[in-house]
Amino acid sequence: MRKILIVGDFTNDTSDVNSYLSQHFHTQLCTNSAKIVKSMLKLYTPDLVLMDIDCFNNTHAEIFEVIQEYSEEIPVITFGREKNKQMFITYYYSGQCKHIPQADRESLIRAICKEFSMSADPILNAVVETDKRHIIVVDDNPVLLRNMRNMLQDKYRVTLATSAAQCMKVLGQDKPDLVILDYEMPVVDGKQTLEMIRAEDDYKDVPVIFLTGIADKEHVDAVLDLKPAGYFVKPPMQTKIINAIENIFLKQMD
Repeated sequence: MRKILIVGDFTNDTSDVNSYLSQHFHTQLCTNSAKIVKSMLKLYTPDLVLMDIDCFNNTHAEIFEVIQEYSEEIPVITFGREKNKQMFITYYYSGQCKHIPQADRESLIRAICKEFSMSADPILNAVVETDKRHIIVVDDNPVLLRNMRNMLQDKYRVTLATSAAQCMKVLGQDKPDLVILDYEMPVVDGKQTLEMIRAEDDYKDVPVIFLTGIADKEHVDAVLDLKPAGYFVKPPMQTKIINAIENIFLKQMD
């Protein structure tokens, strides 16, 4: 796996860049001190240096000097305001340094992959998938599970579980943003599964939507007494359940 040294001041932008690049490359954060950059180049031996120059001033020219002294061949990609690039414009003439004014994910990943002579598309597709909200759908009916996955998979990352035990296992491996839970499952039903989820401190705030195959008032009232984030009678309509899910996520952001 290729190694990238990310130089910056550890702002949210730099940390975010490190977060999504670290899924596909070996990354190392480094503060914007020429002395520390020099040490990290020797210790880490990166294949590429990525620098957030929004926080740079004229004194940071020494960092460019340190990189050139280490190797004139190692590719350097900078990102940030164009006016900051102009302070160091002479370092771009050789072609070793390249600049991206708008450091969106796609632009950065494509620029990095170009330097490494590799396709960016598999990484970009993986980043998009990772960014999707994670939903676990729990039901003992495999046909309903397949239908739910088909309804949701374009918008969300969907994991299927056929029992409470599978649900709890997935929770421990990959915490979801929401659980869609069958109320009438055999052995351990939806009520008991909800109680198991709420008994865990790490998962007690995960919203749960119930699916029920029985629509009479007494049954629905029993479901609502558990205070789920929502409920639907099977089979749910795609537009209605997605709207409900999105409303739940919007409320979490308030």
